[in-house]
Amino acid sequence: MKIAIAGLGLIGGSLALALRSAHEVRGYDIAREPRDAARAAGLGVVDDLDELLPADVVIVATPMSAVLPTLAALAPRAGSAVLLDVASVRAPIDAFAREHAGGARLVGMHPMAGRSAQGFIGADPALLAGRPFLLVPTATSDAPAMAVAGEVARGAGGVVTVCSAVEHDRIVALTSALPLALATALSVAASEGATDLPAFAGPGYRDTTRLALTAPDLAETILLANSGNVVAAIARLRTVLDELERAVAERDQAAVHDILERAAAARSRLD
Repeated sequence: MKIAIAGLGLIGGSLALALRSAHEVRGYDIAREPRDAARAAGLGVVDDLDELLPADVVIVATPMSAVLPTLAALAPRAGSAVLLDVASVRAPIDAFAREHAGGARLVGMHPMAGRSAQGFIGADPALLAGRPFLLVPTATSDAPAMAVAGEVARGAGGVVTVCSAVEHDRIVALTSALPLALATALSVAASEGATDLPAFAGPGYRDTTRLALTAPDLAETILLANSGNVVAAIARLRTVLDELERAVAERDQAAVHDILERAAAARSRLD
């Protein structure tokens, strides 16, 4: 397939590197630096968004703030191409597909992968291997477009799950935004409570607060673009923390043990 990728940051760059061995891949980024870095890595790169078409598949992997403008620019000229986007919040994309996509076939394809290093410099095909790829049909998705999305996701090493936009945004708030919020709160609370934290912080603390290193612009988008679901997720976390606080304050061993067992059982299901 001819696969075009708009946005050569961490995810777009990783997709390009993962797919190039089996497909004809070319990419574009609005910034010159990632274009030059991608060229240096041996990728085909164009210098204008319009040059991505024609293609069989166009993947929009821009920052969230640029996804809708990029889709709006591509949709009228997409022709038979399948448009995929990796946006981490689906409600705005779902609305765009209903109201503005025209005849373009649009499918959400959100890889649940990331790292603190952003941009093409952090791109790595191994980043996507074995990771969940959430495929989200829109009002303009059809069966062939969904099949193409699945082929692309599996070709990048992903494990495919199909879900609705509503389900996606609710669950991603719990599995992505909430860990970010927790890491942020923990990092701030611990640093304000211990003046010599680095000398005492072991791997547990460092692992738990890793997401606090997320670039602020990206973190803001993750928290604010899906704010209703994120607020509900934080409230759910607060309920459990309150339960644990009461059990510890009352030295209620049975209650503490119950919470710990529930946590271990939930975490074991991921392995």
